[in-house]
Amino acid sequence: MPGRKIPAGMTEIHHVIPHSEGGPTHTDNGVCLCWWHHRYLAASGWAIRMVRGAVQIMAPPWLETGARKWRNETKSCPRMTDAAERENG
Repeated sequence: MPGRKIPAGMTEIHHVIPHSEGGPTHTDNGVCLCWWHHRYLAASGWAIRMVRGAVQIMAPPWLETGARKWRNETKSCPRMTDAAERENG
């Protein structure tokens, strides 16, 4: 989640497509979340999806002013470069 500074070793893996709904146990379907967001993701209003192996998030309606939009969320230099190139055409 934006602004979270938790070391990876203190996070939990979240299946973007739930395993109970056929989501694969694979890195292309997993994101690291803090304990709170992992437990209360649906109730918090945040949404997560994967697009070609890259994480995108959408803030809850009460936090976003105007139209909600998906945002790339990554610390990976290659992924950030790819995202910037796609946005700039």
